[in-house]
Amino acid sequence: MITTSDFTFEPGLTHGLVGRNGIGKTTLLRRIAGHLPSEGVRVDGQAPFDNPAVLDKTILMGIDTPLIDGWNTRKLMTIGKARWRTWDARRAEELIARFDLPSTNYANLSRGQKSALGIVFAVASGCENMLLDEPYLGLDARNQEVFYETLQEEHGRTIIVSTHHLDDLAAYLDTVSLMGENPVTGGVEEILEGVLELTGNPEQLDRALSRLDVPVLERHEGKLGSKALVDARPNLIDAVFEQARELGLRASEVTLARAVAALAQVGGEHNA
Repeated sequence: MITTSDFTFEPGLTHGLVGRNGIGKTTLLRRIAGHLPSEGVRVDGQAPFDNPAVLDKTILMGIDTPLIDGWNTRKLMTIGKARWRTWDARRAEELIARFDLPSTNYANLSRGQKSALGIVFAVASGCENMLLDEPYLGLDARNQEVFYETLQEEHGRTIIVSTHHLDDLAAYLDTVSLMGENPVTGGVEEILEGVLELTGNPEQLDRALSRLDVPVLERHEGKLGSKALVDARPNLIDAVFEQARELGLRASEVTLARAVAALAQVGGEHNA
C-alpha cells in the first residue's frame, strides 16, 4: 500500500493521478519512488527515500528519466537486467517488437519512441510498484493502443499513471486522484455511475432536487432548459433516475474528467 498526505493507493490496482501543470505530480511520484525525501509518503509502511527495500520493488519512468544517449535500444536493456533481479528479458523483447522500436542510439529516438522505451523498462522490470509519469507523450495512435493493451495485461501490479488525458485512460483505471487545493480521490466506476447530470424543465428540475438529498455540484440555466450535476453516490443513484423518469428529466453520466473537476470545485468533501 502506498500512502501520502492526501491519498491512499491500494495494492494491485491501476491508479490515475491528475492535476494541473506544476501542481507536483512528478514530485509526488519521485517521493514514492524514493528519489526525493519522503515527506509523509509511505510504501508498505516504510519511508521510501534511499530505502533499498522500496527501491528494489519500485520503478518510475517518464520522458525525463535519464538514459544513456550513446547506447542503442537493446544495449539499454542490460541496465534493467543488472538493476532488477525481477527483470524479464523476454517481456522486454516482446514489447520492443510491439512498439516497433528501432535498434538505434537513445539520443536519436523520437519523443514518442523514448516514451515507449520507458514503458518497456517499467513493465519488464517486474517491479511490484510501477510509476508512469505521462507515459503517452509523443506516442502515435498505434502505440497508444499498445500502451493501453499493456496496462490491461499488467493489471494486478500497483500502477500509478500521471496524466492530462484522464478520459482516454478512464477505461483502464480503477481509481483516480486529483491533486490540488481540494484533493479528490475515488473509484472510477463509482464516480462515473454516481455523478449524474439532470437536464430538463427548470421547474421540474427544481422539484427533483428538492426531493433528492444529493449535493448539487453544478447548475446551469439555458434557453433549452436547465442542467444540474449531482453527486448521487453511493446510495441515491436509483432515486435520481426514478425522479428523472417521473418528472420528464433526462439523467445521464458525464465524463470522468468533468466529474472529478466538479467534485474538486465544491471542495472535495464528496470524495468516495
